[in-house]
Amino acid sequence: MTSIRIPGVPGWVQRRIVFSIVVILAAIALNFLIPRLMPGDITFYMTSSTQPPSVAEGIIRRLGLDKPMITQFWIYLKDTFTFQYGNSFVSGDPVISMIKERLPRTMLLLIPAQIISLIIGYFLGVIAGWKAGGTKDSFITGSSLIIWAMPMFWVGMVVLYIFAYLLGWFPLSGFMDVDNVGKSIGFFPTIADRINHIILPTLTLATKYGAYELVMRNTMTITLKQNYIITAKAKGLSEFRVKHRHAARNAMMPTITAAAMRFATMIAGLIFIETIFSYPGMGKMIFDAVQRQDYPVIQASFLFFALVTIATIFVLDVVYARLDPRVRYD
Repeated sequence: MTSIRIPGVPGWVQRRIVFSIVVILAAIALNFLIPRLMPGDITFYMTSSTQPPSVAEGIIRRLGLDKPMITQFWIYLKDTFTFQYGNSFVSGDPVISMIKERLPRTMLLLIPAQIISLIIGYFLGVIAGWKAGGTKDSFITGSSLIIWAMPMFWVGMVVLYIFAYLLGWFPLSGFMDVDNVGKSIGFFPTIADRINHIILPTLTLATKYGAYELVMRNTMTITLKQNYIITAKAKGLSEFRVKHRHAARNAMMPTITAAAMRFATMIAGLIFIETIFSYPGMGKMIFDAVQRQDYPVIQASFLFFALVTIATIFVLDVVYARLDPRVRYD
């Protein structure tokens, strides 16, 4: 494997490609084993207590779960590498169609949450790091640590209880109002309705999984001690220019790294957020599939997110090396 060389591609990039392929193969294998190691009976949600055992046995045969494990694994590998992920055991819908339907809704939470948390983290981190040890720094750092330490499900339930149930400012659940489902209410009313439904889960996800202000603050305190910052201050440059164009600009690299890594870990938070807010996205679909042991849905969803995570880390390595010439992986 190491003897293979791709012309024009740096050696460290080739090594990371090989490493990524190995991780993908490991993820594919674990993706098959983990659902089948979960406790429970897959026929529990598909049969009733009044039906004879022969019904459950027929379902197991129909799903191919009576075959030897090695045979199931071979079928799984063949389907995976031919992009055939089968149908849901419970609903019978094609898994690809389910992902295509749910993924855009999930992106409507992930992307705005990432942007909001980055903007907030940047400005709060700059304020805290500019005068480290001061009152503003203590308040921002302390508040961020408290919020970061709170359990995701607890934060979601508190936000839902206060702003949706008590105050009634936002809907309790869903992706759009039930009265509007299947109706043509117009483009802008539809957009407004969906934005109204994603505000609470988006802000909860951004608040809980952001905390970029901590990374930005720590990097700022180190950057402000560099000689070029001292020189900029000695030249009489304005505080705004020194703070944002010199210090914050150079302190952004670790924050970008954290954002890329956090984007991958946000996927785990989606399961809590979408379940609490009954939001019909990928996270809710995974939660329901795990409860019902819907193997095709679990396998396809986990594999998709594993590939996204691996690709994110790979791209991050390449971009980081391009942006910062001091970084060398060789």
